[in-house]
Amino acid sequence: MFAATLLLAQLHCAPNASGNVDCWDPAKGGAPVLKIEPNLFGGYDVRQTEDGKLVRCEKKASGETECRVVQEGQGK
Repeated sequence: MFAATLLLAQLHCAPNASGNVDCWDPAKGGAPVLKIEPNLFGGYDVRQTEDGKLVRCEKKASGETECRVVQEGQGK
């Protein structure tokens, strides 16, 4: 959890005109690394642009958010 928080703290994110959020890493020359977009299930998808990994997050009736990997990345 701490590593993920640290990673996200280094990213810069901003919404774009289509309603998605793009995140980029200034340390990598500003290359896009994450794309966050609403999905058809009332949640959001987080796509890692470097390897194609897709994580789908949905809000449960309890109010908690549950995320799961729906597409593995290509690995390096």
